[in-house]
Amino acid sequence: MRLILLALLPAALAACGNDGGGAAPEGTMPAPEPTMEEAADAAAAESGTTGGTPAEAMQGEWSTASDRGDPSATFTSGDEALFTVICRSGAAEGEAGSLVVQRMIDAEMAGDTIDFLTSAGNASVEAVALDTETPTIGGSIDPAANGVATLANANDAIRVRTGDNEIVIPASDEMKTVINDCRPEPEVPAEDEEAVEGEETEEDTGEETTE
Repeated sequence: MRLILLALLPAALAACGNDGGGAAPEGTMPAPEPTMEEAADAAAAESGTTGGTPAEAMQGEWSTASDRGDPSATFTSGDEALFTVICRSGAAEGEAGSLVVQRMIDAEMAGDTIDFLTSAGNASVEAVALDTETPTIGGSIDPAANGVATLANANDAIRVRTGDNEIVIPASDEMKTVINDCRPEPEVPAEDEEAVEGEETEEDTGEETTE
C-alpha cells in the first residue's frame, strides 16, 4: 500500500501545482505594451522629428534657377546635384500649379515615394523615374497641401528618404522662398469678406448730418 501511495505522489504534486495557478517555470509574463506617448516619442527620436534628436545636415549649398520658366532651387553637395524643388505654374499645360520635388538617384535604389522627415512634421510624395540626363525620380504635390506647409516650416535640416536611401539636407531660405511663393494665398471666409466690404462702404459713404 505504501508503495502505491509513493507512486501516486508525483502526479498529485503536479495536479496541485496546476490548480495553484502559478506560472510554469519556463513561462514568462508578457511585456507591457508602450503607451501612445512612449511610441510617439520613440518614433520621433528615430525619425528626427519634433521631440527627437535633430538631424545634422550634410555639407553643400543651395542655388536658384529657372526651370522651363518656373522658379527652382537645387541642393548640391560637392559637384553632385542631390535634390530640387520646382514651382510649376501650369500655365503652359493649362493645368493647376504644383510643387515638384526631385531626388537625383537611380530608380533601382529608390522607393515609390519621397518621404520628408522634419521638425515641423512629416510628408510624403509619390514618385516615379524621370527621363533626365542623370538618374532622377520625382513627383508633384498640390501647393495648398499640408505637406507643402510642412516643408516651408521646417527648421535646420530635412531628412529626405526614398526606399533605404536617405540624405539630410539643410532647410535653406532659397528652398523656402520657392515653396512659399508657390503656395496660394489663404482664403478669407465669406462672412469676413462681407464684414470688410461693409466697413469700407460705411467709411466711403456714411456721413453724419446735423440740423
